[in-house]
Amino acid sequence: EHRQKIYDWLAAPDHEIKHRNARSMHQEMTGLWFMEEERFQEWRVAPHSSLWVHGIPGAGKTILCSTIIEELLRYCSSDPSTAMAFFYFDFNDKDTLPDVVFRSLIEQLTSQSTTVPDALETLFSRNAGARRSVAQEELMSTLKSIIGSFKAVYIVFDALDECPERSRFLAAIKDIHNWKIDSLHLLATSRKERDIEDTLSGLISHEVPMDGKHVDGDIRVHVSRTLEEDIKFRMCSAGEKEMVMTTLTQGAQGMFRWVVCQLDALRKCKTPAALKKALTRLPKTLNQTYDRILAAIDEDDKQGALSLLKWLAFSIGTLSTEEAVDVIATDPDAIDEPLFDLSRRLRDPRDILTICSSLVTITCQADSSNKGNINHHDGRVVSMEAGEIRLAHFSVREYLISEHLRTSMTVLSCYYFHEKIAHIFIAKTCLAYLLHVDQDNGINGNTTRSYPLFRYAAYNWMDHAGWDPAGDQDDLHGLIMMLLEPTSTVYVNWMWVYHESDRWAESGTYPLYIVAETGLERACRHLLQKGLDVNAPGG
Repeated sequence: EHRQKIYDWLAAPDHEIKHRNARSMHQEMTGLWFMEEERFQEWRVAPHSSLWVHGIPGAGKTILCSTIIEELLRYCSSDPSTAMAFFYFDFNDKDTLPDVVFRSLIEQLTSQSTTVPDALETLFSRNAGARRSVAQEELMSTLKSIIGSFKAVYIVFDALDECPERSRFLAAIKDIHNWKIDSLHLLATSRKERDIEDTLSGLISHEVPMDGKHVDGDIRVHVSRTLEEDIKFRMCSAGEKEMVMTTLTQGAQGMFRWVVCQLDALRKCKTPAALKKALTRLPKTLNQTYDRILAAIDEDDKQGALSLLKWLAFSIGTLSTEEAVDVIATDPDAIDEPLFDLSRRLRDPRDILTICSSLVTITCQADSSNKGNINHHDGRVVSMEAGEIRLAHFSVREYLISEHLRTSMTVLSCYYFHEKIAHIFIAKTCLAYLLHVDQDNGINGNTTRSYPLFRYAAYNWMDHAGWDPAGDQDDLHGLIMMLLEPTSTVYVNWMWVYHESDRWAESGTYPLYIVAETGLERACRHLLQKGLDVNAPGG
């Protein structure tokens, strides 16, 4: 019970979720080459060792990392004096700060210790009752002490290039290396990007690039098993399967992601002639592949697809499928129709996969140990059975904000957006959604179940609106002022949910206080002109 109390206080994210997702995409018999790699074997036993695995975008680094983690878990399970911990960085988790990573590592290593380490007991007793957050230096010092209590510790970081606080975390890795603990073995995967290479070049003792025959061999295994096991390909003749195998392995150029997208497209071929024709017209690059996916979106689905892609690229945290459905059903720029319309809701959330194809993925994370739910920072509870929807790969986000798409001389350029545009659109969507829920009898659990995007909108619209502090966007400013009318039902409903999330505890918070705290200058001036009292309690 005491140990669990400490874990609750640490509030580390569930590290198993991303590992399970990565393992679910793993194809049996792939990644074995790495286990036999001499540099990996040396790294595992060499004192104070560090290994960097790098590869091109879409090479399958995360899936390989999950295989490495599985191998190390097996290795450590046979010796209680050894332990391992891991962390998957993910571009979808934009608020992952270094202290979150260290909390996770501390919890994982502690769970493999027979007793709670003294250093963690000290940290807990010193900070459990304090309101201040624990400093990164304190967490790192605790981690260092815990590592020293084992004969060997293996720590794995996946996708350093997707870390939102990259410079800070790279500096922390350098500090960890400078501890010079012989029993510590660090491994990281990433793209070979300049700042990562500059930091790691002086630290790493071993380096393994993901290229050449090994990745090509894994791709061949993946395609072969897909052709044999996927119901859409099982009906193909041996000659057709060989044609698919040859074309994809020759065109992959070390990119698993490219192969996955082509297989998704080839599944739709209904005849041998269509399959043969499709194989002669495969796009050569990932960008061309994504161009083709966007071009195939039906005209009726374009607005919903664009809205959802903006949200998935820049929302705060991930979205449930139910939330995504309501994102599509909301059009904050609609003129002659409702901003939110129940009739625009998809009957089946899985139709999102049909609309956006390989650009998005739905992760179903049912697991009894987590009681079927994911608890978000803003109080949202997402049903694991329903799952979460994400951009399928980091390269998709890069593509959507790329010069390639911006300068496209085709209709595809309408799908381009930059960060500020996306955040302003998300803010308008949130506000339009909140303004729709105009219920005199107040908000309750049934309301938030009926309107699954309500909690996200209530808690996060200000963070997104903060990208337009001067209020240059008239339509956004207008929606803000409609919400911040203190006598309106929508304002009362919004504040009911917002206070429940406990971001501002004072029940007398006034609109002026809210916009001032958020930095919305034009809204501030507007409220002052209306005569709001700057000296009012909470205002």
